[in-house]
Amino acid sequence: MIPKRIFYVWGAGEKKRRDVQVCIQTWRQTMPDYEIVELNEDDKTYFDYEKEIQENRWFRTVYENKLWAYVADYIRIKVLHDHGGIYFDTDVSAVKPLDKFLSDECFVGMQDENYVEPAILGAQKGNAFLKKVLDFYNDGIWKLPIFTMPQIFQHFLTGEYSVNAFPDKPNQKVMKLKDITIYPERFFIPFRYKGEFTPECIEKDTHTIHWFGGSWLKPEVIDWLMNKHINPDTKLLKIERPFANKRFCLFGRTTVLKIAKYKTKSIVYFLHIPIFTADENKGIYLFKYLRLFKAKKEKKEI
Repeated sequence: MIPKRIFYVWGAGEKKRRDVQVCIQTWRQTMPDYEIVELNEDDKTYFDYEKEIQENRWFRTVYENKLWAYVADYIRIKVLHDHGGIYFDTDVSAVKPLDKFLSDECFVGMQDENYVEPAILGAQKGNAFLKKVLDFYNDGIWKLPIFTMPQIFQHFLTGEYSVNAFPDKPNQKVMKLKDITIYPERFFIPFRYKGEFTPECIEKDTHTIHWFGGSWLKPEVIDWLMNKHINPDTKLLKIERPFANKRFCLFGRTTVLKIAKYKTKSIVYFLHIPIFTADENKGIYLFKYLRLFKAKKEKKEI
């Protein structure tokens, strides 16, 4: 059985926003007999930050760069695999108790026809599916251009469980696989990302609501994550905003240009789109693909 224990990740001593407090309160009210555990840097009962920073390169990288969404991704897999329980993102509210899922080896919900959404994830200790994901974080994450939890889960569902896609929402049914059970959207993700929530989204089978906080949607972060397998040694540096106090009108819209600097290149973003990429080894590109200027090679002295 999955223990009646709900985990969530939050920085030690960091004040919780009101919306986060509201979500956690729904867990308490809906499941008063469940233990609610905050995973942070100060408490090593279930997860040791210092140990994982030393032993896992991926966790060290995302933690040092303050990519908190990806920090939480790794922690949920490690903790559920090692101890068993249920993980909630802090933008998840509970509608009904999750007792009916405790006999599953592992459970997760669909978020659309292509992916699951592990914002709500439960597993027994030592679950085989989570072991595959945990091993992926040790090596495979640096070899493929995937990085989100839905992508990583689908990588294994497609490759090892022959699940390439899901039916459209009205035709979705519970899928019981060898190591994991996948539930239709209405169970955990009653409305989609960028969709509109209405009371009609809640059905008799709905147990949680994921509100899609989207804290990982930063252009310089996405660019680094998408290219990490090409050059794993490239470091993600803090984004610079030299035009932060000046606004520009382009295509009828007013915006602030953003510049991200990396080890060998700089990228100018407009509306989260990489417009110009200046690579000191290759040249200057428009939209990262059309080269405008070729990098000048230094002549070697004989």
